Amino acid sequence: MEHDINYDDEVFIIPLADNESNNQRIAVRYIRTDISASLSMPGWFNFTNHIPVRLLDISSKGSRIVSNRKLALNKKVILHLLFDDSQSFSIKAKIVHLTSSNEKQYGVKFENLHNELGEYLLDSQQDLTFS
Repeated sequence: MEHDINYDDEVFIIPLADNESNNQRIAVRYIRTDISASLSMPGWFNFTNHIPVRLLDISSKGSRIVSNRKLALNKKVILHLLFDDSQSFSIKAKIVHLTSSNEKQYGVKFENLHNELGEYLLDSQQDLTFS
């Protein structure tokens, strides 16, 4: 027996804020407190010192960070991640977004899909917190 579904019913309407309905991320973002992060930027002959950043969320495609230092959009960087269990990753990335707020939040897009990191994030997750 076929049922007619009326998608105009309120039960199917999920109100989203403008920033939620415009979210283009398709990877699962993890919120982790067991990862230290820093950035280094290409120089003429090598990379500059590591700039400490705070990791807000992360996926296999990118992350959202907070930095006290102003970062240029489209700037190529290396995101260095160090987990509490000493596992580390250094990932080529680009600064792609700046949230206009008091806190400088940046979107960082990885140069390539980083499946190894994605698997490690899932395997090492203690408290399942997703964003």
